Amino acid sequence: MKMRRLPVGPVVLSFLVVVLSGLVWLGGTPARAAFAPTIALIPASGIVSGQPESVKFSGQAQVSSELVLDTSKFNLPPAVILTFDLSNVSGTGSSTGAKYTVGGKGTSVYRQLVSADTVEITFPFSRGTTMSVSSARSGVVSFAFSFDLNTGAITKGTADIAAPNFPN
Repeated sequence: MKMRRLPVGPVVLSFLVVVLSGLVWLGGTPARAAFAPTIALIPASGIVSGQPESVKFSGQAQVSSELVLDTSKFNLPPAVILTFDLSNVSGTGSSTGAKYTVGGKGTSVYRQLVSADTVEITFPFSRGTTMSVSSARSGVVSFAFSFDLNTGAITKGTADIAAPNFPN
């Protein structure tokens, strides 16, 4: 009885060539030059209306801005990675005077670098001095920024807090 051999060698070799050429073409992950982040303190205030009571927020949002330059063959335009920390923003209930805690520390967004930009993020908050998932509500903070186009640093910023506008 004669045994037939499968041509495994050429199949494996072809597979390796395809994989290696794909890695060479992609160059792994796209290269980028990132610079040390700059930090801006942005005054944040506003009212989130809703039940069981409206909550008035104030404090300073800390926003980190990191310039990103693409050094890969794709040559993407300059961008910034913005990281938001709302831990120094707190609220007070309008009818009870109760304290409200804001969550959402570490929320990041990737944006193309332009001279002026608006970024809106949703954040959780709850009554008390620690975040409680069971009683969490949502607010929205809308940031308006101006940037230094050479460094990616925030040169001016405002932050307005409001209730989310959920579609019907």
